[in-house]
Amino acid sequence: MSKPAAVNPSAQMRLLSMLASLVFSVPTAALIWLGVNKELAYWGGFLDSRYLVMTVVAFALAALLFPLLFPSLLGAIWRAVLKVQQWWGW
Repeated sequence: MSKPAAVNPSAQMRLLSMLASLVFSVPTAALIWLGVNKELAYWGGFLDSRYLVMTVVAFALAALLFPLLFPSLLGAIWRAVLKVQQWWGW
């Protein structure tokens, strides 16, 4: 039986992954930022919009560096958001 070939992501695959990450990570980052700011509003705090931009850039870098891992990473983030949502009672 032959071994499966190792997947070596090409530059095109990395760029497509980064483009797809922007489609999914911008709403994800915005919802996380809004949710955290909503909770901080009760305590008198607020996160600047720089944190939103930094989160989007971090997601784009993760998609560029780890194109095969990024969908699993984003899925784990959404599962964590749903758990926090249930915990905070949104």
